[in-house]
Amino acid sequence: MKASRAIALAGTIAVGVSAGVVGTAAALAGHLGRLAVTVDRGLERPITVRRVLAGDEPRVWITGEGASALGQHSLLFDAPGASPGEGRGAAPAGHARLGPVLARNGVDVLRAVESVDSGTLAPGCRGRMVGWWYTDPAELGYRVEPIHYDTELGPMAAWIVHPRRARKKRWAVHVHGRGASPAETFRAIEPFARAGVTSLIVSYRNDLGQPGGVNGRYGMGISESRDVDAAIAEARARGAERVTLIGWSMGGTASLVTVARGTHRAVIDGVVLESPGADWAGILRDKASEAGLPGWIATAGMALLERGAVASGEPGGIDFAALAPGTLAASLDVPTLILASPDDRFVRWQGAHAIADARPDLVELVSIPGAGHVRLWNADPELWESTVLRFVAGLPKPGWRGQ
Repeated sequence: MKASRAIALAGTIAVGVSAGVVGTAAALAGHLGRLAVTVDRGLERPITVRRVLAGDEPRVWITGEGASALGQHSLLFDAPGASPGEGRGAAPAGHARLGPVLARNGVDVLRAVESVDSGTLAPGCRGRMVGWWYTDPAELGYRVEPIHYDTELGPMAAWIVHPRRARKKRWAVHVHGRGASPAETFRAIEPFARAGVTSLIVSYRNDLGQPGGVNGRYGMGISESRDVDAAIAEARARGAERVTLIGWSMGGTASLVTVARGTHRAVIDGVVLESPGADWAGILRDKASEAGLPGWIATAGMALLERGAVASGEPGGIDFAALAPGTLAASLDVPTLILASPDDRFVRWQGAHAIADARPDLVELVSIPGAGHVRLWNADPELWESTVLRFVAGLPKPGWRGQ
């Protein structure tokens, strides 16, 4: 082979290899971007039930990811051998409430069984641990009124929880997180009710049984904030003059965006955030790192989402600048309570910390070490509820905007 032909062939191979690398990188970036906005079908079943000990104080041996989570948790489970359910947001059929860890045997942990609300807990059941505890808002003993509220996509299901002694014209809108259900927020009913605040617990776009969002995907809290704003409108139509927002994870993002740009932001008197998604760029970089990918793959994925090259719940693309901690902090003008854990491995608390550091005039940050993502209540219910009650009961009237 002549030298010139060899050089040409080597160049062709090099270009092909480079193109292949670039193509692979683009595919990985696109995949990461899609994962961030794809609706969670809830099909993971990392927990296996090893043994059930019946008796006056039933207990269960379980193993798998989340089995040793701090505090009390719910186990959502399917019968042995069952296939995960189908459909958007599908969840296991069984629900058991488990107490704290009592003992360990290698990777297996023993927990008390507080109750089994549905299904039959048996060896071989597979499921997942969640922070949700209550299955129905009525379990807390308050009058509950199922309703629908109007959004730009159509009616969405919601519940009004009436406190025993309501403070006139004070409401709260409870917003769950990505891939969760409204049941995630039921843990916050008690402190709001004790403060005399009427609670509006909402479903939003892409929830099971509710209208799908644009492209059937999430908007990282931006699209969802429009449903939160619509919920505030519903509360106002029912007499609310003061509305407190409480958001969990991506529901926290939606709450922060609502404070920044919502049509009804003038009536918001405060915000409570549990494990908020307060730095989406950081979240995507963390996910890339966990997958063994370099940070620039996450940056490329964000660029694709921002341009709309990867479809999301925002037709014009995701505005990552609007979701940066500095931007969200600058938009705050009402008292804000952030509950976050330094041991949250799903949504690290750096974003929450950045907002608290930027706005010490408005933001109080309370941490519960050892707690997982949206699991601070589970780790210490008394501290969580007393902190939220103190904050909510002491909020000033709207009109005080931080000056």
